[in-house]
Amino acid sequence: MTIAFYRQVHSALLAVAAVLILPGCGADRSSKEVVFNCAANAQEIEALSKEIPLFTRESGITIKLSPFTGQEKLYAMIAAGQPPDIFYTNSVVRDQLAAQGHLLDLRQVSATDPFTQRLRASAIQRGTSIDGGWYSLSNWIFTLGVYYNRDLFDEAGVPYPDASWTWDQMVATAQKLTKQAKRGKEQYGIFIGSHFVEALEQMNNAPIQPNALFLSVSNESQEVYREYLDLMREEIMPDLQRVQAMGMQSRQMLESGRVAMLVEAVPDISLLETLSIRWGVVPLPRFGNKPPRYFRSESGGFSISSKTGDPAATWEALKWIVSKASIYQPNPIFPDAGFVDGWEARYPKLVGSGFRAVWELSEQHDDGDKRFFVRFSSWTSGTIMERLQPKLDQLWARRISVDQLAATVPEINAAAKREIDNVLKNRNLNESFRKQIEQQLAIAPQ
Repeated sequence: MTIAFYRQVHSALLAVAAVLILPGCGADRSSKEVVFNCAANAQEIEALSKEIPLFTRESGITIKLSPFTGQEKLYAMIAAGQPPDIFYTNSVVRDQLAAQGHLLDLRQVSATDPFTQRLRASAIQRGTSIDGGWYSLSNWIFTLGVYYNRDLFDEAGVPYPDASWTWDQMVATAQKLTKQAKRGKEQYGIFIGSHFVEALEQMNNAPIQPNALFLSVSNESQEVYREYLDLMREEIMPDLQRVQAMGMQSRQMLESGRVAMLVEAVPDISLLETLSIRWGVVPLPRFGNKPPRYFRSESGGFSISSKTGDPAATWEALKWIVSKASIYQPNPIFPDAGFVDGWEARYPKLVGSGFRAVWELSEQHDDGDKRFFVRFSSWTSGTIMERLQPKLDQLWARRISVDQLAATVPEINAAAKREIDNVLKNRNLNESFRKQIEQQLAIAPQ
């Protein structure tokens, strides 16, 4: 997430807040036509286009695809009173849109629907806002793992890692798999993108408060930052700036043998469909004897516009999308979907790869999504991140120290407090949200 993204989100939400959407907007749309803002992905569009006619014949509901990416167009459509019926929201913007009355509380259409009993509790919980309203249905879950090149392990005579390994064992393994060359490193032991450091904080049991109004950088987080920087200092992981200069994707580095291990999403379709090497995958390493807290993302999902012409029909369309559209199946939001078996059938190379163990451990020790861009409240996330991200970039480039980063926290939180004060002055803010924000503010450490 870039600074420009947070500025765009902030500006667009202010524009939406300034518009009073009248109840009659969009009334010319057929009550049985549901507009779905799907991703602008050719494969997804093709699959949905083939299957929607069958859903229409069975339900009498037409789903019209409106593919576009980026939030700016969505905000413009909301401000114009013509939003899609179903669209994706993440936790950065969901609460703000809900607080301004733009999202349907899904409890209104699902109260007596047995469909909700099929869902993982987290699929509802993580789409629920601070006012108690359910405003988004998680449409996917993924975790993280360490992919490794079996051939490089075999050549070095290093045993494959397993699910019980620790950070120190991972570092020792990476050292054995790092090879010298005449000009720099020929092969690095591991690569972990900086956007995955937050998951390492979770594994180190950092006290991360969900939906936080303010930034904190705990001792556990600082310890992880130092350990991560040490990977580059000890030259067992390529310098982030060097990786950017090489212009290589992390997947290419694993495929080409430039790195022996790589942290990436599990499952990751692009990896599964492109890797030609012999590979395996294991969970993120534990820190000492601390209990594991595995990353699992349900930070976003599908929301329904409060202006939808037929809420019941839109709910039926949403249910079909997440539970029947083949492009999303088997969907891990349903415990009864046989997700691991389904994915092993779809990608036979997963059998024996370690995928099953990684997934089952993430379910057993589910600690949610603690990435920075969803860690904070919808009200202060943009303000915090546009100030924090440049400092993190400087930290990973080793231009400032961890102590210097931590010293910026009071200044960042002062800006967040000013933003909250402005939010509370917004007359369009739903009173139930206002009350919750005021209560959080009263007890939040600053």
